Amino acid sequence: MLTRRGLLVSGVAVAGVYGGGTLVRRAIEPRLTFEAMPGLPGFRRLVTREVSAGRSLALLDVSDESAGMPGPALDCVALFGSEPSEDAVPLAYFSDARCIFCRMLSPILKEIEAEGGADVTWHELPLLGAVSRVAARASVAAGLQGAYAAFHARLMGTPFLPTDAYLRQLAVDQGIDGNRLLQDMNATQVAQRLDQSARLARQLGFYGTPGLVIGRTVILGNLTKRQLHRILVLERAESEPVPCWGTTASD
Repeated sequence: MLTRRGLLVSGVAVAGVYGGGTLVRRAIEPRLTFEAMPGLPGFRRLVTREVSAGRSLALLDVSDESAGMPGPALDCVALFGSEPSEDAVPLAYFSDARCIFCRMLSPILKEIEAEGGADVTWHELPLLGAVSRVAARASVAAGLQGAYAAFHARLMGTPFLPTDAYLRQLAVDQGIDGNRLLQDMNATQVAQRLDQSARLARQLGFYGTPGLVIGRTVILGNLTKRQLHRILVLERAESEPVPCWGTTASD
């Protein structure tokens, strides 16, 4: 005779054999818990534990949160670039070239972007030292010649400081002008883009990477592709637009 415990174990085994493994997995998945985002009305946050944090927490400004007062409205154009295409969720991604979790997340976001489920805006947030800063400037500068994605992918996870010679060769590999790349790395336009991303990160409380804003959901920490899809489904079901559309940093 089977005991109650035996029945439970047998039931799980049968479910696995007959394709019920997905149901079991979903049943034991942790619930996504959200809380209101302090200082940003209409936004909510989900914080995970796996974060590649910088050496300094100076980036994190909690003055608005501690005072209980709303901060300035998020600039959606700066954050998301433009309003998303139909049926796509706006997604802003903040990464660091030396962030171990970003190495896994960046390719997943490229897949989701290719599938049309989200319009991804890529932000460089170099918090982990000189290598991160050089890689960030090189990636943004490459973007001025249409090669951001290639540089971001090649420099993600690099353990060494990219030299001028290395970056020139990478430019040749991608069919762009290496001399212009090195000049643009020190251009005002590149510095302004990085400063803009840093200001947004401060406002969102991103003291480490990866950081994401998926519609109205703010996340600091690593996510799996399945978790990303779960949040995208929730955001796609929202009837109201993202709270910051129609506002600017000066509002």
